[in-house]
Amino acid sequence: MRDIFPLWNDFLGNGKGEMIQGRINTNYIGLYTDYDGDFTKPYSYLAGCETNGSGMPVFTVKKIRAGSYARFVTKDPENGLGEIWNVVWSMPLKRTYISDFEEYFPGKDGQPEEIHVYIGVEE
Repeated sequence: MRDIFPLWNDFLGNGKGEMIQGRINTNYIGLYTDYDGDFTKPYSYLAGCETNGSGMPVFTVKKIRAGSYARFVTKDPENGLGEIWNVVWSMPLKRTYISDFEEYFPGKDGQPEEIHVYIGVEE
């Protein structure tokens, strides 16, 4: 977790999102993947966006696996994301630990206006 905020600061602060070719919208994705078990074990986290797959990749390319996801939504970006994760960690979800992701919907000022959290669950 301690690495996630600096990753976003680097990604957004250095304009890396604008360097990505083939973006299909202005949303950003935070992807949790490559779990070594459950959420208490190491995993990979990537900051990025959805693309149409065209052009040469500038950064790491990951595909979010199809499957069943539980969705949580907040319109309070300052506090809501932490609240969602606290709820997820306390729920008896049958998680797959293949991929989970957050989708950030920016407002007119570019700051997140709404966040959707998708948790991979067994079908």
